[in-house]
Amino acid sequence: MKKSKTLLLSFALALSLLSLSASAEEKSSLEATHELFEAMNLAVTFEETITKMVDVQIRQKPQIAPFRQVMLDFMRKHMGWESMKPDMARLYIDRFTTEEILELKAFYETPLGKKTVRLLPELTAEGAVLGQKRVQENIVELQQMIAEEAERLQKKIGLKFPLLG
Repeated sequence: MKKSKTLLLSFALALSLLSLSASAEEKSSLEATHELFEAMNLAVTFEETITKMVDVQIRQKPQIAPFRQVMLDFMRKHMGWESMKPDMARLYIDRFTTEEILELKAFYETPLGKKTVRLLPELTAEGAVLGQKRVQENIVELQQMIAEEAERLQKKIGLKFPLLG
């Protein structure tokens, strides 16, 4: 009986030490990730991206211009840096080792890395505009494809799509 208690106690101690080691690694990764975010200037990048996204929406639908500030406030609340930082940290920690995060940080501290950070919101916004423009240029094709699929589904399983007429 004494032997099994000793074995159980040893096992519990080993688990505790393993947990502490994992916790220390997690803390190290989190600290490295926060340093990376600083090097990437993500607080500013997020703000610029939000502003550009809202402005793109307004250019596409000028009638929503009076609501720009409301949209910005909403986006900052739910997609702003302080709101997103913990989730973004988890994404990086789950996908990169601590060493890789430190390598990324080193890159973003170089002139090219800083240029990348500076241009990323603009490139993202312009890429979104290009994508939306392509969809708009080909919207008739999309509508036709949807109508054909709706017809196929209706024939196959009797599913009706009232909005498609």
